[in-house]
Amino acid sequence: MYTVTMAIPSCLRVGIFVTIMVLCARGQGPAEDEVRHLPGLSVQPTFKQYSGFLYAGGNRRLHYWYMESQRHPETDPLLLWLNGGPGASSLIGAMAENGPFRVGKKGKGLLINPHSWNTVANVLYLEAPAGVGFSYDPSGVYDTNDDKTADDNYLAIQAFFRKFPTLRKKEFYITGESYGGVYVPMLTQRLLKAPKGINLRGFVVGNGALDETALDNSLVFFGYHHGFFDLDTWTRLIQHCCNESASPQGCNFLDPKTETGALCKEEAEKVYEKMASLPLNPYNIYDECRTDNILLETTARIMSRTSPYHRHLYAAARNRSYSKPLASDCIDLNDVAAYMNRPDVKAALHVESSPLNWTSSSYILQYHRQYYDMTPAVKELVDSGRLRSLIYNGDVDMVCNFIGDQWFVNNLGYKNTTEYKEWFHKKQLAGFYQSFAGNLTYATIRGSGHMVPHDKPAQALHMISRFMANKPL
Repeated sequence: MYTVTMAIPSCLRVGIFVTIMVLCARGQGPAEDEVRHLPGLSVQPTFKQYSGFLYAGGNRRLHYWYMESQRHPETDPLLLWLNGGPGASSLIGAMAENGPFRVGKKGKGLLINPHSWNTVANVLYLEAPAGVGFSYDPSGVYDTNDDKTADDNYLAIQAFFRKFPTLRKKEFYITGESYGGVYVPMLTQRLLKAPKGINLRGFVVGNGALDETALDNSLVFFGYHHGFFDLDTWTRLIQHCCNESASPQGCNFLDPKTETGALCKEEAEKVYEKMASLPLNPYNIYDECRTDNILLETTARIMSRTSPYHRHLYAAARNRSYSKPLASDCIDLNDVAAYMNRPDVKAALHVESSPLNWTSSSYILQYHRQYYDMTPAVKELVDSGRLRSLIYNGDVDMVCNFIGDQWFVNNLGYKNTTEYKEWFHKKQLAGFYQSFAGNLTYATIRGSGHMVPHDKPAQALHMISRFMANKPL
């Protein structure tokens, strides 16, 4: 046996070492999950993409779509995005909000979104729970709750890092919107308690379902100050529901403790019904368009069990009619569905094994909400001292309005470290923000509805970029 020793010039040794380090830092994924050709694009993107399934509890399979950063995939952070509902697919985020693509008419092509969050981060989209999007349970049982969903999401994230082990070292942020106000804190809690090995840095909730009571009570204030009902109605509400003190502390439209509580409930019920039946898009009250009725009906159905506003919203969604026809849908998720259900797209994303057709929001999911106030969870995360947190709201959303989430943040009890002040994007007023002890920030986005990355994409990208860089807005 002969051993041949070959000298490698030092310059080549350095080059080989750097190449290996870059490949490791980028987190080369499983070849069988790589998306090599995405239908509908005239030119394939330069960034790598991976799509497939992650095993969760009970053999459930959650669909993921991971997109490397377009900027510096080796050094940029990792960001998880979760849409809410419950029952809404996170591919709404990928294809209509903060992802790199937009779907053309009838799903026949893709357009490029210049304000994609993967211009500054490696982004992971996870469809959860099973029964949402392409995620499925081989047993066909789609009955779940907050704890079970959080446990499955945790197991799926662990499975993701087993597929992409080098990504464990990246700064990791958990983000989401709407019922993500429940998903995000609960998943973050589990990851924070997990054995070390994940570089968890923070969490972000947009237009979150953080406190149902605060959201429903504040909605009456929101409605009056947007001119949805008259002064006489407001005066009666103050008289019967608020002990004649029109303040958050003095009013309770849901469970009044006043002597005229029965009159309060009667008056408040009329207001909730009127606001839910208005011929406008509740996700963005100033859009000249309808909302996606599938998304509205399925999410309102679950939330309607305890929320009077959502109860009337669900009824209105099931029989929605307009006195005047509005413009076409602002976000036509029918186009997204047409694209996602194309056989060539399913093959490209490696989701052919799913028995489900893709819908924006799940009809088959039986979801049982357990937590209506996320104060204990969010306080636990902030008090850990290990995370930065951002809670933001588009200020013209009626489904999860900014007043209620602002009350939620203020009621956490942290001392503010900045005044409530403006923030700007390209010298234009983008919204307002306030920082608090514990690395907590609350922000509004001016003129945006429920889906901030869709309504104000440039401002949303500015906001998330500054947050991840640990810089003020």
